[in-house]
Amino acid sequence: MGTICDYLVHDHQRCDELFAHVETNVALKEWRRAEENFRLFSGALDRHIWMEEGILFPTFEKTIRGSGMPLGMLRVEHQRIRAIVNRICDALCRSDPVDFMLHTETFALLMQQHSVKEEDMLYPLLDRILGSHTTEIVCAMREKVESTIQ
Repeated sequence: MGTICDYLVHDHQRCDELFAHVETNVALKEWRRAEENFRLFSGALDRHIWMEEGILFPTFEKTIRGSGMPLGMLRVEHQRIRAIVNRICDALCRSDPVDFMLHTETFALLMQQHSVKEEDMLYPLLDRILGSHTTEIVCAMREKVESTIQ
């Protein structure tokens, strides 16, 4: 089964790979294909954020008092991520390589900083604190992914 950290780090990598396909498509000026791959990426990212905000964060908040502030900051970052993803989508719809690159650079920076916080601090902490609930948490996250893909 692995840990919560293992599962979510793997999901980060999956989202990164999906976005890399979009970047490749844009570089090749394959705009329609870029839009198709972007939909796959965007759906995966939405599911990832939902797993954190819908399953992981509430479980953590129930377990640890005072955890709302750091998680609140991550939720704000999720809003920023969604906003920049919307700008990337707009650039794709307009087949605008300049806007795409500008927003992609911002997105990459934001995701790098966000992922470090989660992968190096939050996820390992969650594994330590919620370790006895790992199986049910990872199963709930998998069920969410499977139910939205079908």
